[in-house]
Amino acid sequence: MSATFAWAQSNGAGQTVTELGTSGNLFNFKTNDSATAADYSSNPITAGNSSMEVYLRAKFTGTFNKIDNIQFWLSTAFSPATGLQVTFKGNGASYSTPATADNGNPNVPTSDPGTANVSIGGALTGSLVASGYSDYIVLQLDTTTSAAPGDTSLATFTLQYDEQ
Repeated sequence: MSATFAWAQSNGAGQTVTELGTSGNLFNFKTNDSATAADYSSNPITAGNSSMEVYLRAKFTGTFNKIDNIQFWLSTAFSPATGLQVTFKGNGASYSTPATADNGNPNVPTSDPGTANVSIGGALTGSLVASGYSDYIVLQLDTTTSAAPGDTSLATFTLQYDEQ
């Protein structure tokens, strides 16, 4: 047997957890705190502002000996000329109610970081030996005043992990 992976998003003051699945347009950056991709057009991010933070976790189920070394990156990056950047926190992030204030986190890596950058149990060297979740991956889309109005291209994020 092997592990089964899926994305989970947490939102709201009481931390509602929504299972998102594994592929497709699973979420959109927007200015409201909801775990659906459908309502982004009525909650746009205007130039010079930030999206609501998105709290994701990797959920692992099934039969496996160990999951560790979780690496996360933006596979298709936005050009700096677009006025868009995605910030990221993946080491020991805990849940708090998402906000639109710029969280000041660094940009998501745009290539494989080579070593774990998402923690499990509060440590980059952490592991799972039974079904469970990674720590939070906190994402936020920041825009500059030069960001063009309208939809952007889809971003592809990659999550890689070691399974034993």
